Amino acid sequence: MADYFLSDLDMLHDQGVFSHLDYYFAKTMADIFKPVSPLAILSAALVSKALGQGHICLNLKLSAQLELGQGEAAQVCLPELDPWIEVLTHEKMVGKEPEVQTPKTGTVLDWVRRVPLILDRDNNLYLSKYYDFQYRLIRNLYARVSTNSFAKDKKDISDWVERFFPEKVPGTDGQKTAILKALTHRFLVISGGPGTGKTHITNIITAVLRQRAEQKKEPEPCIRCLAPTGKAAARLNQGITIHAALKPKPDGVGFIHNRENLLKADMVIIDEASMIDIALMTRLMEAIPLDCRVVLLGDKHQLSPVQAGAVFTDICEVESMAGFRVFLSHNFRSKGRSGIEKLARAVSQNDSTSLKQILCSQKYPDVVFENTKEISKGQTILEKHISQGYQDLSSAMTLDQALDRMDNFRVLCAHNLGDDGTLQINHLCEKILRPAMENDIKVPFFKRIVMVNQNDYHKGLFNGDTGIVWEESSKSLAGFKGTDQEIQKFRILDLPSHDPAFAVTIHKSQGSEFDTVLILIPEKISPVVTRQLLYTGITRARKKAVVMGRLDVILNAMDMPFESRSNVVAKLDRKLGNKEGSGF
Repeated sequence: MADYFLSDLDMLHDQGVFSHLDYYFAKTMADIFKPVSPLAILSAALVSKALGQGHICLNLKLSAQLELGQGEAAQVCLPELDPWIEVLTHEKMVGKEPEVQTPKTGTVLDWVRRVPLILDRDNNLYLSKYYDFQYRLIRNLYARVSTNSFAKDKKDISDWVERFFPEKVPGTDGQKTAILKALTHRFLVISGGPGTGKTHITNIITAVLRQRAEQKKEPEPCIRCLAPTGKAAARLNQGITIHAALKPKPDGVGFIHNRENLLKADMVIIDEASMIDIALMTRLMEAIPLDCRVVLLGDKHQLSPVQAGAVFTDICEVESMAGFRVFLSHNFRSKGRSGIEKLARAVSQNDSTSLKQILCSQKYPDVVFENTKEISKGQTILEKHISQGYQDLSSAMTLDQALDRMDNFRVLCAHNLGDDGTLQINHLCEKILRPAMENDIKVPFFKRIVMVNQNDYHKGLFNGDTGIVWEESSKSLAGFKGTDQEIQKFRILDLPSHDPAFAVTIHKSQGSEFDTVLILIPEKISPVVTRQLLYTGITRARKKAVVMGRLDVILNAMDMPFESRSNVVAKLDRKLGNKEGSGF
């Protein structure tokens, strides 16, 4: 096995392979757990790096013998799997997962708290905090799906569901199945793209529960509709954000509602669940009573959360949970005829031939492709789309009009930085739009779209909320529409941290829909531009999707394999498949 030195860590940090966080985490662990091998220190930095990329663990099998660094003379080759594991199993800073885990009390393993890293039996290396999150989440999900206290009501509930579908309408069979399962199971996952009727399903679920309780003269059920962002919560009936429901502690980390102080609820419906990372999902599930019905709604083809752990997507892949999920495919909005739906399907199914045909044929009026490799005046075309796209917003005469027209158009980017990034494009949008507004004497003020990126519970503003800042009489004020459609107004100086949002990243656009989107694909191949990114961008469009970029970069994105960002699949499958329930 190759020899490793602390200088390797320094060199890789200097090259940018490891961030400052990765580097100083590894160095701190080395200081605390002396003596420690250089390979273990390097492994700590690699786990931190994996976490920063959204993965909750480092897969040692896939990482073995990889080369890190730039240039032959400045590269570090990771060891083979067996000797790597041999080193880690003898380190004080690494805990080893036992073959069978049967803690006598609680949901946290005491031994996990004693070390910073955990090596599991599948040769994955975790930060102990994320191993703990995963362990607790799997135990919670197992408890929900291993028993079912609502099955006895299936016939009665089925009759109630049929009342909401008096006529035979194509595509509704999937909806009826989803509603029936949601009402007769303690846990259900529903995955479907835009237009498949997920919001309609939630309305029927709540109506059945309330009307049935009223007829039986039972107390009205407590139904909570939650979403990770304010925008997504606004689409739900009496929806609120997950953070608002759990109530963050005023001092310290965590929430007021947790496994020791449960939410009051008979049913919890969670929309846009694909955006929820493993830490928040674990805390949310632990705060929901085990005898409560839980429905997760989302789209398994969308991007993973920005933070670590693609829990929703992973649950959709667990074979043992096939009876606890429903996949919706019928699009009631376009009924299979729109170019947007066909393009999204081609991306989700990794069908490069169909994608190329849809983009290049110009056959569908709702899909426009601007191939920047073939056009000489790319900047002019970009400016034309921005100017036309924001024309309705520019001509708004009142704040109420501006807020109503705000989602008619949006520019979506892959990155924040670079020529095609949000920073540059937002600057370009303001440069284009401000003179146009100032030259029209009928327009009373310049409108700027902004997105809040920090929760402010006192003001009722949450990360992802989007509003309009307008300038009038040398004053800058901001307006946001709440879930009740009432306009909240703030001085610009009183707003929580926020950014311009004429252009936003595709990651930040999740949970939102716009009439028209302009999707900017970087000119160079990037690891960020993946199939999931393309799909998420395309499905943000209700009426029209304009894709601007090079075809070869788009086709390369189609080839980028999807990587699971959590390790829930194998472990939950193992636990559900174990009759004793003791496997992990």
